[in-house]
Amino acid sequence: MAADPLAPRRGSAPRGVSLMCSTLCTKLIRTKSLGLDALSTPLKRCLSTLELTLMSIGAMIGAGLYVLTGTVAHEMCGPAVMVSFLIAGVASLFSALSYAEFGARIPRAGSAYVYTYVTVGELFAFVVGWDLVLEYMIGAASVARAWSGYIDYLVDNRISNWTDQHLLITDLRPFADKPDLIAFGVVLVIMLLVIIGAKESSTMNSVLTVINLVVVVFIIISGLTMADLHNWIDYGGFMPGKHPRNNCFSNYFYFISIPGAASAFFGFVGFDVVGNLAEEARDPARGIPVAICVSVFLTIVAYVGVSAVLTLMVPWTEINPRSALASAFRLRGWNWAGSIVALGAMCAMTASLLASLFALPRSVYALASDGLFYHPFSKVSGRTHVPWLATLVFGFLTALIALLFNIQSLVEFLSIGTLLAYTIVAASVIVTRYQSHFPHEMAGLDLIPPWFEQGEEELSKETLRRRRDEPGVLKHAYSFVPLLRGAEPGQAVSTAVLIMAIFEVGLAMLVMYGFNATTYRQIWAGVGVVAFTVGLVLTLVVISLHKQNRNIMTFKVPFVPVLPAISMFLNICLMVSLRSITWIRFAVWMVVGLLVYFSYGVRNSRASLPGSDQLSDYVIMPKRKESVRKTELVRVMRRRDSKNAEKENEETEKLIQAEDWEIRDFREKSRDPPVTEVTSLVVDTEDDSETDDGKKTPSSDDNLTDTKEKGGSKGEDTKEKKET
Repeated sequence: MAADPLAPRRGSAPRGVSLMCSTLCTKLIRTKSLGLDALSTPLKRCLSTLELTLMSIGAMIGAGLYVLTGTVAHEMCGPAVMVSFLIAGVASLFSALSYAEFGARIPRAGSAYVYTYVTVGELFAFVVGWDLVLEYMIGAASVARAWSGYIDYLVDNRISNWTDQHLLITDLRPFADKPDLIAFGVVLVIMLLVIIGAKESSTMNSVLTVINLVVVVFIIISGLTMADLHNWIDYGGFMPGKHPRNNCFSNYFYFISIPGAASAFFGFVGFDVVGNLAEEARDPARGIPVAICVSVFLTIVAYVGVSAVLTLMVPWTEINPRSALASAFRLRGWNWAGSIVALGAMCAMTASLLASLFALPRSVYALASDGLFYHPFSKVSGRTHVPWLATLVFGFLTALIALLFNIQSLVEFLSIGTLLAYTIVAASVIVTRYQSHFPHEMAGLDLIPPWFEQGEEELSKETLRRRRDEPGVLKHAYSFVPLLRGAEPGQAVSTAVLIMAIFEVGLAMLVMYGFNATTYRQIWAGVGVVAFTVGLVLTLVVISLHKQNRNIMTFKVPFVPVLPAISMFLNICLMVSLRSITWIRFAVWMVVGLLVYFSYGVRNSRASLPGSDQLSDYVIMPKRKESVRKTELVRVMRRRDSKNAEKENEETEKLIQAEDWEIRDFREKSRDPPVTEVTSLVVDTEDDSETDDGKKTPSSDDNLTDTKEKGGSKGEDTKEKKET
């Protein structure tokens, strides 16, 4: 019986499902291509290195300095608060170095989001970008709450008393005890300031930050004049178990398990703001690394110095968490100094709130401009050069969060998202260090590549040499390792980084929780620590066996892969120390984001558009260079949009058919990319050597002619001669 031709073929459904899954996976791991116009932006480049530095300092030295120091000292660590801030600061500094390298190499708005998109893939990039949106919203809301609480304390709680008496809604649990109208209002006011323009907002931030730094210097110097070392010795001091509330060093490996370190980390959140301002920096290659590194170092000094002075001035049990520094001066009889501290606190928290609301819409803009978030949020005002819709909508959402949530929930919620972004960026540094250049860095193509004029044997040798020296390739001395020998450049390193992250998660969990159980379980925890440590060291060894990219001309993280691996481990340790409810809230936020991505972003991503790759990685060469005296040597295709790409591809196919040309992978021949527009280059391909007919052809007067290709015809003789 003849088979029905219209009936579906057996096995077609599974193949269709397999094809769909393969297509989806390809979309999830596709990366962002950066062309030669990577510095072009609709935003206004108006920020100097000093302004970037002050913006970063303003983002970090805010509520953390004037509120968080008192909270961590009084509720958690006592005098060890300075150690908590030092640990959190070192972890932040390691992460800051990774941001500095990427910020100089990829001068685009989006910070960790765009770094991940270029290096790891689209799905991870969206997770990081969505995480950054959460970070800036929560950061701004928490600072607004602290700002409101500080104002209320300075006026003897009159604001909160009035709210209790006149508002019908006084209990918002499980959110906050009561709504905070002051926090809601201050977010809206700062949001309107951000809409005015980048330069105006930056000037305002610089003034506030300078005032804040002057007050910090005053606090440290004046506080040291009233220092009392007995405050570090009595009340439990730094010793474990002396006081029931001072439990910072009661755990094994106290330098990791300080409970205040994860909370103290909130004080260093904000240096990544500079990465979001990359498209508004005048000199991003220099300004971003300098601003990030200098601001983090100064912030560490400020936090450690102020926390030490605070616990030396008054016993940690008498610190007022709501206004620790101002209250400390008043307890010592310096009421006038308390007023100065209050002024610095208000300036600092306003600057921090301004920086967070400044970076928030730029993160949304980066997502929307790449098509991963709704397109209207990528609109930029023609007058102020600010993403106005993203500023309005997400500024209002931030105000609602400040109205409804208390500061304790916000701080932990903020830390987990920030730590995740820092971890992914540190891992990306390792991956990219063992890869070739980003597309926009590969500038400077020689119009006549030196390898073309060599013979076939020399060309093969040159190709092999370049492949052998390519970043990510196994070093020649270790080519005998069987598992690594056949891997593609960078593939083994990427796999090793993933395995290393798994080992670090296991090691961190054992260190944090494995030694609080019974003796029997502690033995197994010790065995697990040794096993995970050995695995971690082995992955670092595997990574080190490959060749690094030594041609990065901008700022580079030192001691790769060790330093980024340490950064990842410290961040993971702080992440696993957070409460389970924080992870649940974070998971809910991620689920909402993934729904947005799979319903909109995966279909509207600009990476899926035809011709989205701005630079191609191939050239078209003649199969036999001796076939003609003057040959169209290189046809470089730079595709800008789908229409032009289609037309250019048609012309290329005609050229290949007419001239017996072939496509060769550009990356096999040269590290330098094409930098010209679509063009045909005509050169004298014969050198000063004998041809097949025995005649010699001079090469000293070789001419290079650059003409536009018209209709694929090779009879065009209108050429403008140039010396090679």
